[in-house]
Amino acid sequence: MTNQLQGEILFKGWAGGADAAAWAYTPWMPVRGDVGTFGVEVTYLGGVTLTWNVQTRSLEDPSTITTILAADQTTAAVGPVSATSTVAAKQLVRYRFSTGATASTTDFALLRALQPSWQGDR
Repeated sequence: MTNQLQGEILFKGWAGGADAAAWAYTPWMPVRGDVGTFGVEVTYLGGVTLTWNVQTRSLEDPSTITTILAADQTTAAVGPVSATSTVAAKQLVRYRFSTGATASTTDFALLRALQPSWQGDR
C-alpha cells in the first residue's frame, strides 16, 4: 500500500456544517481481490477528527452500496492508518471521508487514500 491514490484536503464541516455524516468520496476503483487492506496516510490534522470507511458495489446494481469495513475508522493523529475489510468486495470500491459538522476555514485534514492491498484472487 505505497501508491498514492488521491491527495485531498478536507475542511471541517465542508458540506455546510449541517450534517456530521456528510461524506466526501474518491472515484470508484476496480476490485483486484475478495478481501483487502485499505489505508489512509494522514499528513496534517488541524482541529479535525477524520472518519473514513470503504464502500463496494457491482456494475449491474449501482444503487446497492455496501460498507465493507466493520466500523468507521477514526483518527485524530498524523500518520498511516489501515483496516482490513470484513466483507468480500464486489466489482468496485471507493473510500469515503468525513470531517465533522462544525464548519471552519482554519480546521482541516490533509490526507492520501492509498491503493488497497488485495488478499484474494478474483
